[in-house]
Amino acid sequence: MNERRRPTPPPSSAAGRRRRGGRARRRRGGRPRLLWPGLTAGAVLVFAGGLALNGGTESTDSAGASSAPEPGGTQAARQDAPTPEPEKEEKEEKEDGGKKDTDADSGKGAGEKPDPDSIPSSGPGTFATADGGGDRVGGSARTLTYVVQVEDGIGIPARDVATEVERILADERGWTADGKVGFRRVSGGSSDFRVRLATAGTVDDICGRYGLDTGGEVNCNVGQDVMVNLKRWLLATQYYADDVTSYRALIINHEVGHFLGHGHEGCPGAGRPAPVMMQQIKGLHGCRTNVWPYDADGRPITGPAVG
Repeated sequence: MNERRRPTPPPSSAAGRRRRGGRARRRRGGRPRLLWPGLTAGAVLVFAGGLALNGGTESTDSAGASSAPEPGGTQAARQDAPTPEPEKEEKEEKEDGGKKDTDADSGKGAGEKPDPDSIPSSGPGTFATADGGGDRVGGSARTLTYVVQVEDGIGIPARDVATEVERILADERGWTADGKVGFRRVSGGSSDFRVRLATAGTVDDICGRYGLDTGGEVNCNVGQDVMVNLKRWLLATQYYADDVTSYRALIINHEVGHFLGHGHEGCPGAGRPAPVMMQQIKGLHGCRTNVWPYDADGRPITGPAVG
């Protein structure tokens, strides 16, 4: 796999806050490294198209809202590259504990899946920010504020995405289970990080500013941005094909985990739940699917460090 390298700061003001990155493949012509969490042939949350978003949102350019210092003190450039799995291996993994996480409390899918060819591959690079704000959830040691943004024109209301992200970050099996970190969604002013759903082209552009090659397929965490590829948001991956909503929890927990300073982990053993920081898109390796960093009893679900 690729070695970790210090990503090249982007021209924006976010350059001073880069965090340590994870594994990734090098982008042709660039020096920075990539991190590829659990994704198949798709990118992160990205929106495109020509439809207007509804309900109390504000538009920003791709530079987005003002930023605040990240928890780790440096910025991270993280991305998960999809690696095609042999058909035989995929079948074995599904039979060996590769069942979907029926205890995910994240619903059964997200409605009928769209035709992959109907998902826009690029957009204007401007975003609508979900209005309002959420209640504080989690521990009292530190509270991280965040905004939820959706690329303009893709026909998905930013408020709907914000509701889903809030639910994921508030889950008792999420990152707040450590009793220390807390989250609160805001709609303006400075924020610690941004969750941004965008089209593959916009994800490639923003992640590429940090030297990451998302290849139109995957998500990434760069600086204060948790970039979600629209294709992955709508279609999930082969292991979550029947439970897209649960896969969305994996996207958010994995990329926010990188923002919190967590690196990639491997499968701890056959039949055990896959850590949320495992690159599940690249294969389960005998583990069973899981989208939460902690179990229902508050115990962390971890595996051996990778890279």
